[in-house]
Amino acid sequence: MAFNIIAEADKNLDYQKLYKQVYSEDLNFDFIPMPGLGLNGGDAIGICIPLNKASEETWAQLKPVLKKLKSHFNCDVYDLYGGQKLGLFNIDTFKKNLLAR
Repeated sequence: MAFNIIAEADKNLDYQKLYKQVYSEDLNFDFIPMPGLGLNGGDAIGICIPLNKASEETWAQLKPVLKKLKSHFNCDVYDLYGGQKLGLFNIDTFKKNLLAR
């Protein structure tokens, strides 16, 4: 089982640039490129967090990645468990959903 997130754009994502800015070998989650599966035929990227890695440490790694996906790559980010779109007012709900496992 896993906690899953999708970040989708309405344009093509530069996956190489994205990985350079957000990827690290020591992250507790994986990225899954999803070309053509974003908004209006744009690209998306999935984030998969194994439930045994759902921790405060993982949240500390994940939060800046989510912010960068929103601000630098203009992605809409969704928690697939709760179906919520990430915004300034519900980031704590995102965290609760992750840590509730």
